[in-house]
Amino acid sequence: MIYRKISVLFLASTFLAFGCSAKKTLTTQSPYSQASVVVHLKNGEKKQGIVLKRDKNNLIYMDAKTHNKEKIDYATIQKLTEADVTYDFEANAIPNYVISEEKGMTNTLLYGSGGLVLGTALGTAVGVGLIGGGVELHPIYSMAVFGITGAWYFGSLGSDYDYEDAIFDIRKDRYKVSKAKREKEITEEKRKLEVQQKEKAELLRKIEEKKSKK
Repeated sequence: MIYRKISVLFLASTFLAFGCSAKKTLTTQSPYSQASVVVHLKNGEKKQGIVLKRDKNNLIYMDAKTHNKEKIDYATIQKLTEADVTYDFEANAIPNYVISEEKGMTNTLLYGSGGLVLGTALGTAVGVGLIGGGVELHPIYSMAVFGITGAWYFGSLGSDYDYEDAIFDIRKDRYKVSKAKREKEITEEKRKLEVQQKEKAELLRKIEEKKSKK
């Protein structure tokens, strides 16, 4: 009887231990990197963007209006809250339908199947424990209930991870496109500068030729 109770408690503890949320908890003093936030200032002003990091007494983030990296002194911040939108690395909004289209099922299936196995094992232990305690209940019922519950619970957790993975993949893809665009613009500006320098050199050469003929 004691062994059965220990087994049930062990499996239940294992079941709960794995039940951590994929979504990180936002705190004002120690915001996690890549959090889409609203910055509430003590003067009543609000700013939005994506957190890069906290650097000593400054919050470093990408601003949703300027799309530039900016910093805010923590002495002026009242609190941080989750934004209603998700931002990419340059603080451009990512529509929910884009995230849904990108979202896969890898973690959902993996966690769901793991939850089914773990829940069934827990249900078996509970069923055996109830029978040992004099309750007339076939273990198949507790196995089914705990198995389905485990699959649903862990499947939901896996779905959250798939959602977060989709956001990160979108951010990476957008950054690659943006980086390539910037590099192209820089290359074009360099080409224009080289052309201008050549034209200037040619003009100076012609001026020198005219001077030498006089």
